[in-house]
Amino acid sequence: MKDNKATGFLTGIFPVVPTPLKHDESLDLIGLSRCLTFYLDSPAAGVTVLGSGGELPYLSDAEQLSVVKQAYQCVNKAKPIIVGVNAFSVHHALDKIAAYQGMADAVMVLFTGYYKHDFAALKKAIKAVAESSPVPVLYYHFPQVSGLFLNAPQLIEILSDTGVVGMKDSALHVKSAKMVLQHCNDSAYFSGLSLLLPELMNQGAAGAICPIGAIAPTLTTEFFVNWVKGDKQAAQHTHSQLTHILPIVNNLAMSPVLQYRLLLWVTGFPISLLKQASSPQAASKTALVLLGVDITSTVRRPLPALKDQSNEQILQCLKNAQLITRT
Repeated sequence: MKDNKATGFLTGIFPVVPTPLKHDESLDLIGLSRCLTFYLDSPAAGVTVLGSGGELPYLSDAEQLSVVKQAYQCVNKAKPIIVGVNAFSVHHALDKIAAYQGMADAVMVLFTGYYKHDFAALKKAIKAVAESSPVPVLYYHFPQVSGLFLNAPQLIEILSDTGVVGMKDSALHVKSAKMVLQHCNDSAYFSGLSLLLPELMNQGAAGAICPIGAIAPTLTTEFFVNWVKGDKQAAQHTHSQLTHILPIVNNLAMSPVLQYRLLLWVTGFPISLLKQASSPQAASKTALVLLGVDITSTVRRPLPALKDQSNEQILQCLKNAQLITRT
């Protein structure tokens, strides 16, 4: 399905909603509603459920459907919902999309490999899903977890020839992203990290589907809106605040200034250097707890739990970003 008239909502910041769990690791659907209320009370354009930050591959298909149903009931059409679809096959992806029909405004499809397959087979699979899906399809490019390290010409082919309406790009490689945007500026291109948007919005990026937005949806949206309006001074100020959140979603042991400098170097390198992804789920949930959202920081094993000193580090990050002002 590729209908540009039906995809005008695909712009702005779509926080990746964490999936709250009880202490026994079962779904906490009441906690999910609390998270969603947190985003509904913000100016974020919409929400993304069952993204990687929502522990998508660690939930059963039945649990994933429960999450979508709860999200749909809670959001109640107040904002558009993008739903992540992690699948091994075309049949698997279409089964999930059919189950979500009427509840998802768009889906974000990530194929995870068991056996190796070439690019031609992947492209045919994406096209088959996009052509049969009743809702708009975004291609989810996350090679650090899928193992599908596609180059810019291959991504351009997917955006041009398969019927997808756009992509979420978590490869975090600015050079490739700019090439994709140059050739596919009518597609909805979302960065997987809002901190990279200054490099990409002038090229036509639609926004970000991002873990930083999950912690600071209002601040991230303010940054995006200020940049769109051309108020670069205000945008730079909010961007500097958002930089302090980077350790929460990446590495608590490293200062935000150093991390951001390394991020710019790594993402701007001529070839993609990021080959693995770390797990931000426990830290992101803890940040929401510290911001007043009543959930636990429990994650599905074997995802790593937080170390004892991490709460204080996360609290300091939130204070430095001026999201918490109390002492």
